[in-house]
Amino acid sequence: MNLRLLLVLITVLSYVAIGVTWFITNPTEEVKEPDPPFFYTLAPDDLRVIEIRAGELSTSWSLREGTRRWYFDDLVDIPTDLFRWGGITQLLGGPRTQRVLREEIDDPALYGLDAPSSSITVTLRDDRQVTLYLGNLTPDAENHYAQVAGFPQLVLVDATWGGVLDRLVTEPPLPEWLYTLSGRVREVILFDNNEVIRAYGFDREAEIWSVCDLPLERDPCTGSQLADGDALDKELEHFGNPKIGGAVELNLLDGADYEPYGTIVTAPYIAVRIENRAANNVTEVTRLTMTIGDITENGAYRYAVANETSDVILIDAEWAERLLELFFGKLLVGNG
Repeated sequence: MNLRLLLVLITVLSYVAIGVTWFITNPTEEVKEPDPPFFYTLAPDDLRVIEIRAGELSTSWSLREGTRRWYFDDLVDIPTDLFRWGGITQLLGGPRTQRVLREEIDDPALYGLDAPSSSITVTLRDDRQVTLYLGNLTPDAENHYAQVAGFPQLVLVDATWGGVLDRLVTEPPLPEWLYTLSGRVREVILFDNNEVIRAYGFDREAEIWSVCDLPLERDPCTGSQLADGDALDKELEHFGNPKIGGAVELNLLDGADYEPYGTIVTAPYIAVRIENRAANNVTEVTRLTMTIGDITENGAYRYAVANETSDVILIDAEWAERLLELFFGKLLVGNG
């Protein structure tokens, strides 16, 4: 064999060796099986409607594009509480299911999926809907058996995750200004022009209401003049069941933003002290407050700010007028 032929063979063998090495170190890419239909891969920004059913209860919420706030679908102009709602959309688009137990459910009744305990349905930006059914808890109570509608797989969903979403139905995330009075009222203070003009206090030992002496010196306040407790209780029942027509403005930051509505610091302002006895026998003190603003153009409502929130709401005009009688009407003085 001559030298030239030998060099050609060496060159060819070298290329073959390189090719074999490349094939071994760079194998043909395997065809990857598609991921199971995980509910959690939803993008939070794509959510537009969320509906949750827990047992016999169900509630739904829709995103209002202009405000970027979520509103209850079954209430008029009532947004969700920012504190309670914060992180819910991220939760829906968060961690994946822990694992797929079965590629196909053999008997839905074994896992409580023949009559799911809860369901979460979301409508996306493109109007597609995705529903997740939650069945029984696993024996260790750490997960739910679950199934995404339209897919055969049996998956696990963290029980805590499901519990947080169920609570949105059993304890709806209503805004703080949509209140009801619950507990024993011990004091009512009425302000106008940023000064206390009237106050009533409840004597725990004597169990009577009194008209508080001004200026106020104790908390709760006291006075030497007896108040009409029955009349005051009726007015407090009225205050404790407000007729609210929804929100007008949300998340106002500057005091000047409230001026168009008359809900400023010099407007009539009521503060009601409430005491509740906790399970540990400790008395918990809370307050309900409301600033009463101007009447609306159509005369049907007044603007208001309740419970020190940054939202301006509507309250029924007749309801508000009765409340204002506590400020400027007849003093509720008792006999004796």
